[in-house]
Amino acid sequence: MGDFHPDAHVNGSFGCNFTAFTFKSNSATFKALSLFSIMAQKYKVFIEERVIYFTEIEIDNLPFQPTFQPENYQELVSKLEFPVSQVVSENAKKALLSFFFNFKYIEAAGGIVESEKGGLYIKRHGKWDIPKGKMEKGEGSKETAIREIEEECGLIGKLEVQRKLLNTYHVYEMREKSFLKKTHWYLLSFEGESTVKAQEEEGITEVVWNQNKKLVKCKRTLFLQ
Repeated sequence: MGDFHPDAHVNGSFGCNFTAFTFKSNSATFKALSLFSIMAQKYKVFIEERVIYFTEIEIDNLPFQPTFQPENYQELVSKLEFPVSQVVSENAKKALLSFFFNFKYIEAAGGIVESEKGGLYIKRHGKWDIPKGKMEKGEGSKETAIREIEEECGLIGKLEVQRKLLNTYHVYEMREKSFLKKTHWYLLSFEGESTVKAQEEEGITEVVWNQNKKLVKCKRTLFLQ
């Protein structure tokens, strides 16, 4: 069952205004998935351009799969035949949590860095992204965010967390195991040298300050305005 305990980790996320899930697989079938808590026992999930509701009461005028119980994300996606569909069950939350039941749970942190030079972005494995990395043992999420941003971007100066933005969840496979990675995202400020240096050993080839307030298209669905 791995290290992921749904009641401890997924349930806690429903208090956020926005919780995003991003899927990745070798076949590139899974792109971006975001989940919003609509109301008690009713959840709306976006997978690419398709929508699926986990609900206890059938929603009128929607295709539905009342016997469908997703055990893993491959099964969930393979059974989505319509642009909008629904999973109707006695316990919508339980049906949703079963989706994550066998994932190994890990945590990471990163964030949006703003300064007079603009916002800070990285190009990792050919895709524009925002700096972040895995939490180390005994480390808090804010500490992780600061450390990873400094390491990945080679910043020299004062980097401070201003506020928490949200949590995202990224599902991926590695060595025939499935992982659910929770990432804590923060808004940070920076004062210091404008010089940056990409951490090449992490697959980062570019680090840039961008004055455009709108986020460049990244490989993940993100949350900037």
